[in-house]
Parts: sequence; C-alpha cells; structure tokens
Amino acid sequence: MARGFVAVTAFLLLASFVSAQSTSSNTRPRASDLGLKVGILPSGPLNAITDVAVVEVGHTTIISGDNVRTPLFLAVIEASEEAIHNSMFRATTMSGNGHTVEALSIDKTVEILREHRSIK
Repeated sequence: MARGFVAVTAFLLLASFVSAQSTSSNTRPRASDLGLKVGILPSGPLNAITDVAVVEVGHTTIISGDNVRTPLFLAVIEASEEAIHNSMFRATTMSGNGHTVEALSIDKTVEILREHRSIK
C-alpha cells in the first residue's frame, strides 16, 4: 500500500514537473514581476535559490546493488513520510453513520513510530 502511494505520488510529481518544463518561461510573469513580495526577507542578487549560501543545487543518483534512488524519488519519500506523520499528529476522533474512530494520542503515535524505527 505504501509503495503504491509513493509510486502514484512520484508519478504525479514527475507529470507536473514535465508539464511545467514544457511551458515557455516567457508565458507567465514571475510574482516579483507583478510587484508581489513573497516572504519577509529581501531577494538575493540573482533572485534565485542559489542566492542562499547553504543551499546546494545538483543531482546525484544513488545506486546500491539493484536499488537505484534519484533525488526526485528520495524527495517524494521524504514528503510522503512527512505528510503521513503530520496527518497522524493532526488526527482527531471522528464519528459518523453510527461509528466512531478514535484518534491515536500523540504519545501513542510516537511510541508506535519508535517501535517501528520510523523516528528516533
């Protein structure tokens, strides 16, 4: 089930990336070109992610035996895990149609995640 979710998420991310790449960069103005300021910090000299000193932009594919992981694949895994963890911590007890589903307490959720070595 988790592999299927990751596969679907990876496909959707890849499809949106390819779609974004196929459009001309001149067809839509950037937010800053329209006078919209995003965030509270000033833009860097290039107004790009590379303006941030601690950010490195690159591509590395990790190959270990038959296991191949691209940066996109690793990013999908990390984002999926974060989304799952966030949804578990934000869960509430719900009732409907005569049924009640109890939300796990945060302490119980952390205990289960530690038991399965998902978190430290």
